[in-house]
Amino acid sequence: MYSAPKHLVATITEKTDVHEGVKRFVLALSEPITFVHGQFVNLRFPGETRYHAFSIASSEASHENIELFIKQAHEFTTKLFASPVGTKLECLAPLGRFTDPSKMQGDVVMIAGGVGITPLLSLVRTVRDRDRHDRRYWLFYSCRTRSAIINEDELRALGEQNKSIRVVLTLTREQPSDWDGELGHIDETMLRKHLGDLTGKTFYMCGPNRLIDGMKDVLTTAGVPEERICTEGWG
Repeated sequence: MYSAPKHLVATITEKTDVHEGVKRFVLALSEPITFVHGQFVNLRFPGETRYHAFSIASSEASHENIELFIKQAHEFTTKLFASPVGTKLECLAPLGRFTDPSKMQGDVVMIAGGVGITPLLSLVRTVRDRDRHDRRYWLFYSCRTRSAIINEDELRALGEQNKSIRVVLTLTREQPSDWDGELGHIDETMLRKHLGDLTGKTFYMCGPNRLIDGMKDVLTTAGVPEERICTEGWG
C-alpha cells in the first residue's frame, strides 16, 4: 500500500490566492507517484540542504500532479510564494502515515482547523473518487471567517453528493447573514450533536495545537482510546 519515496523534480504549474497568507499550488512531478491520503511531500529549492514538509491535498487518484495549500510562515514559504509558475523544486515523496487506512475502525471523524484541512481533503476526495461506502466519513472544519474556508463549494458538494461523507463547517469570528453552518469552536457539544456517541470511531485531527490538545481531552474523557486518535499539529 505504501510506496518508497522518490527523488523527483516538481514544477509549479498553478499558483493562486486562497485567502490572505494562504496559496494553492499545483505541482507537476517528473515521475508518477502512488500515495495514500494523509501523506506529505518534502520540498526544497535546488542547491538548498533543508527540506520542508507539506501535506498533499489531492485524491489518491492523482499520480502525476499534486495539489498543496500552503500558509506563509517562514523564509522558505515566503520564497515559494514569490516564485513564478515554471519554478522547479526538488521533491521527496510520498512520506508519512497520518491517515493509515489499516487503522480505521468504525466511522471516521476528521477535525480540521484552517490550513489543517489539507490532508483531510485528500482523504474525502479519495472516498469520492474511489466510491467508498464502507463506513461514514465525517469532516468537521473550523475557520475564523468564511473567506478563510478552503474550497467551501467543493466541501459542500462532497457532503451533498456522496452518501458516505458528511461535512460540518463552523465559523469562530463572524456570523454571515446567509450562513447555514455551525458557529463557534468545535467542542464536545457540537460533536455529540452530529455524531451522538463518540466511541467506536476513529478520529483524525489536523490544525493548531490548541485545537488538537482541547479535542484530545474531550475524546479521551468520552472514552475514546488514545490509539484511535491520530493528530498532526503546529504552533
